[in-house]
Amino acid sequence: MTLSQRIKGKIYAFVFWKTNLGDFVNKVYDLKIFYKYAFTEKKLRNRSSFEAFLTKQYHIVEKGLALPNSRPGFGKPKITLLILKTKQYQERFGEDRIVINIKQTLKQYLDRNKLLKEKDYEYHELIFDFVSGMDFQEKGGVKKISKSDINNYTNIDFSKFIKSRTSVRNFSDLDVLHDEVFKAVDLARFAPSVCNRQSWKVHYYKDRDIKNTLLKLQGGNGGFTDSINQLLIVTSEVSRFTKLESNQVYVDGGLFAMNLLLGLHSQNIASCCLNTCFPYIVEKEVKKLAKIPESERLIMMIGIGNFKENFEVAISNRMEVKQILTSHNNNYDEADY
Repeated sequence: MTLSQRIKGKIYAFVFWKTNLGDFVNKVYDLKIFYKYAFTEKKLRNRSSFEAFLTKQYHIVEKGLALPNSRPGFGKPKITLLILKTKQYQERFGEDRIVINIKQTLKQYLDRNKLLKEKDYEYHELIFDFVSGMDFQEKGGVKKISKSDINNYTNIDFSKFIKSRTSVRNFSDLDVLHDEVFKAVDLARFAPSVCNRQSWKVHYYKDRDIKNTLLKLQGGNGGFTDSINQLLIVTSEVSRFTKLESNQVYVDGGLFAMNLLLGLHSQNIASCCLNTCFPYIVEKEVKKLAKIPESERLIMMIGIGNFKENFEVAISNRMEVKQILTSHNNNYDEADY
């Protein structure tokens, strides 16, 4: 590191960690990014925003279909708007996955509302014309699940699995296989997401020089940087959210990141979470080097590698349940916790 770089680093450290000015500038950057890319119904800036809006709209129909007693013909204004906007999307981008999902969902809606043609002929025909020619593929709508299915799927020792996952800072020299990372991401994508908008992205780095430079910018991996075999960066795409959902960027991203960590664990890949709470100038450096679009916010870095035969990890003792859980029920025995 040159003298000028060291001086610049000290100035950054002082401004962003010791002064209110640094906090203010970071928040201004946060707002700038969010309001630049967040969408409204009238401002669907790009394909990503358009997809997110349509997903949000059609997921309302899916949720309605999943209710125990759906109101006949529910959601007319929202479905009418959904069809209008989907047609506009088709004109610009063609018929793709999102359009098929919407048509499948509305086909189920018609199947559930057999009397709609008699009660509201124009509304029925609007939907019927839109979905005509579609074969049922179970890409959108609802699906049937039995309790016995759930019992079979959950018949594992999840307690041992989840408790055995810990942050590792001492990896083996063996390379992690690309296919194993792919499988972990495949599992992670089933994380919950607000209105099913799935804002997540995973950026994957094998090149040693790029990986180490990114880790140096992160700054929290001193002493084990060289041990980290590969690097993942989890982000959330801001254009998938409305202007009322600035916090949801990190909620969705955090849920996905946890699923990804468990997915990596299921593939016997060791991992260590590395936070990305940077001053905005460092975030911009990371994005430039990592080739991450401005519209994506950093959720975390994850250092990955293979397990050694024997290694040590931090105990990271956990709080008791009674320190976490507040029961608002009248009858419970605190001793149970």
